[in-house]
Amino acid sequence: MEPTFSFDKLYLGQRGRLQRLVLRVTGQRATAEDVVHDAFLRLLNMPQGHVIAQDAWLARVARNLALNHMRHERQGVVVDAPPGGVETITSDTPSAEMVLVCRESLRRVMQAILALPPRRREIFVLHRFGELTYDQIAARLGISRNTVMVQIVNALADLRRELGRDFFRQG
Repeated sequence: MEPTFSFDKLYLGQRGRLQRLVLRVTGQRATAEDVVHDAFLRLLNMPQGHVIAQDAWLARVARNLALNHMRHERQGVVVDAPPGGVETITSDTPSAEMVLVCRESLRRVMQAILALPPRRREIFVLHRFGELTYDQIAARLGISRNTVMVQIVNALADLRRELGRDFFRQG
C-alpha cells in the first residue's frame, strides 16, 4: 500500500527548518521566506511519487534557490515591478501558507466536534451551525431549554480542552 502524502503536514513541519537554512545562506529573512515558498511550489508541481525523500529534496532545492538568488544579487540582476507599482501584483487572495494553516485549523476543529458525544454534538451543531435558539433546539429534540444550555456549555468546555485555550484566542 502506498503511503499517503500530506503536503500540509510536510509544509508545517519543514518550513521553519528550511527558512533557517536559507537565512544562513542569504542573511535576509524575507528572501528566505520567498525561497522556501518557491521550493514548496516546485514540490507541489512534481508528479505524485516522483520525490521519495521530500524533506531532503526540499532542503537541496531551497539551498540551490538561495545560492541562485545570491549569484543574481551579486550580478546585479533586478526584477522590475510592473507599471503601476506593487499594487498591481498584490492580491486579496490568501497566501498558500495561510490557506494551509486555515485548512489545518479547520481539520482540528472538525475532529474535535466529531469527538463530542453524539447528543452533545447534535445540540452544538444545531446551535452554532444551524443557528437555532436554545428554545428551538429544545422543542425540536423534546428536551428542556436548561438541558440545551448545559450541553452547549459542556461542548465548549470539551472543545477548549481538546483544542487548547490559545486556539480560541486566535480570532
